[in-house]
Amino acid sequence: MNIINLWVPVFLYALFIFFLSSRPYGKSLSLFPASDKIVHIVEYSILGFLICRALKFSFISMSNFWVMSISIAVSALYGISDEIHQFFVPYRTADALDAIADFGGSFLGVICCMRYYYRGYSGKN
Repeated sequence: MNIINLWVPVFLYALFIFFLSSRPYGKSLSLFPASDKIVHIVEYSILGFLICRALKFSFISMSNFWVMSISIAVSALYGISDEIHQFFVPYRTADALDAIADFGGSFLGVICCMRYYYRGYSGKN
């Protein structure tokens, strides 16, 4: 895989998240209590997966531990920055529970990536 095929999906998906969180809305879109947290988990699972895949194939010699740690940190920090961004969007709020759901989704996506591509995530190559 080349660098463009690895990193363009990451940046496009991050832009997609930014676009979605930039849209003001007045009514809650919740189907049931905490359904928005499930959306955050799925959303950031995908981001975590994409970042993990891009890092592992871009930096072949990087250990799985560092690939996982950096992937989780970057996607979770993006989630925190997204919550801060929503603070400035009309009818939106910054929510610490959303940031926690983003972290959980990031973690889940990275684990899924490692299981899918590498059949293990012990931190050893």
